[in-house]
Amino acid sequence: MMSLPGEKSLKLQNRGVLVLGAGRSGLAAARLAAARGARVFLLDSAPAGRFADLTAQLAREGIAFSPGFQGENWPGEAIDLVVISPGIAPDSPLAKVALSTKAPVQGELEFGANCLSCPMLAITGTNGKTTTVELLTECLRAAGKRVLAAGNIGVPLSQVALEQPELDYLVVEVSSFQLEHAETFHPLVGVVLNVTPDHLNRHGTMEVYQALKLKLLAQIRPGGHAVYHAPLEPLLRLPPEVTPNRLWLIGEEASPGGRGADWLVNSDGLAQLNPDGSVRKVLSRASLQLVGNHNLANALAVVAAMSGIGIPLADYQAAMGDFHSGPHRLQLVAERNGVSFFDDSKATDVDAMKQALKTLGPTRGKKILLIAGGLDKGCALSEVKSELRMYVKEIFLIGECRRRLAELWGGEVSCRLCDSLEEAVRMASSSAESGDTVLLSPACASMDMFKDYEERGERFCAAVLALPPDGGGIVSA
Repeated sequence: MMSLPGEKSLKLQNRGVLVLGAGRSGLAAARLAAARGARVFLLDSAPAGRFADLTAQLAREGIAFSPGFQGENWPGEAIDLVVISPGIAPDSPLAKVALSTKAPVQGELEFGANCLSCPMLAITGTNGKTTTVELLTECLRAAGKRVLAAGNIGVPLSQVALEQPELDYLVVEVSSFQLEHAETFHPLVGVVLNVTPDHLNRHGTMEVYQALKLKLLAQIRPGGHAVYHAPLEPLLRLPPEVTPNRLWLIGEEASPGGRGADWLVNSDGLAQLNPDGSVRKVLSRASLQLVGNHNLANALAVVAAMSGIGIPLADYQAAMGDFHSGPHRLQLVAERNGVSFFDDSKATDVDAMKQALKTLGPTRGKKILLIAGGLDKGCALSEVKSELRMYVKEIFLIGECRRRLAELWGGEVSCRLCDSLEEAVRMASSSAESGDTVLLSPACASMDMFKDYEERGERFCAAVLALPPDGGGIVSA
């Protein structure tokens, strides 16, 4: 496979490398740079007390760590490369430090990728990234491939490069934050699942956010494969020699220009469109545990990606059928006195909430008691009003933006303000009748009240299981 500029070409011996951010990604990048002989300087703006014994530990590893850094200029010795963690916003003081060095700036994703030689299958999108990465990884493993999942899913690429496992493929979950600095990241397969408003508090406009997501497809290596939602095609600039794999969902208008699609989700399940316009059935809905058109679209992206690298469905079909979404993704927690409780804490934007309502609502009618709210990410949360009118009986609002949501949604559905998630669960349970569904689908980030969406989901599950039985008991799912 041909080498592209930047791949396996990082010469770090005795070079000055400045790493910004001492979270998981930054620490992995600093340790990788040190292992390759660089002089490594690590900065973080958080107070020194937060890092306990880390400074001494890093010093033993040859890494100079400066926590609590508050300047906007690098005061130290010459720097040849800056590696910036994805959590550092472009307008932050640490980002200004990067510019002050006059050195090239790479994101941690790019830095780690440039120290790896295995082909990468990269997945981005507003929603469904983690589910798709997990499913693709399981399918590759079932087909006998040595594979890991990394990136935004929790394992930095720099850590993979440091450990250097023998891999046939690396499946990479890629966020818009990581794509801000990823100019030499060249996957073999790039997947864009969807692009709907999110993280506008960081990116400013939908146009900027969308361009970052689509950037992934513009950087696929020659001979690679692009998998994407067909309506995005007019916005793309695919590189030469990259094969398009266009996905289409039932109920959508045909993609612009009458160019159709290559793969589709229809009423039967997953299918492929042949060049003559005929449809070939791939997998039925009944053969998959995944629920909802949005999850079937994720599965379809996996089939398209596996086809692109030449792996036949027969090699992984059983894994497709056995797979189910992970925790906090429209997960049935319990049934209590005829009331179902669903944890969809992973729904951190309005489109994810819409998908949850469209999945549960049609079989339940207007019987959903919705718990929503949290940290406002600057998105237009009014876009879900039609689904609220159609499926939701009452809304219980938590978090920083609960009053804004009450103003936006109060004209559609009765809204009640709650001071905690536990209070919202108790109030929703008290209002629920047999046949109703209590759904946590926040449409907001979690960091105003919780460490992350996982803690929010765990707290929801604990609150549900702590409800008084009222004689009927709780049946855990």
